[in-house]
Amino acid sequence: MPARKRRNPFYVLLIPVGLAFVVTAFAYGFMAFQAVNATRAEAGRYSTHPLFQCLRAHGDAAMIIELAALAVLTVAAIAADTWLSDPAATTPEKRI
Repeated sequence: MPARKRRNPFYVLLIPVGLAFVVTAFAYGFMAFQAVNATRAEAGRYSTHPLFQCLRAHGDAAMIIELAALAVLTVAAIAADTWLSDPAATTPEKRI
């Protein structure tokens, strides 16, 4: 029976960081779309929303931090996956 493969903890961390990045990117894109269509009367309807106010103040930094976290966690997940799936790294060498 083959040895059971251990779970990679970085996959669990990638999910919430990825979801945060997706929400931030969509909200940032929607905010930019609203700014382009500012001549319409309904364009300013969402401008006072707290999420858009926060993105106006800290949106660039949030996107950069989330993208950097995704990059680091992706590299860590790939490296840990290689290490966790290597049978030589998990079992001691058999000696005769």
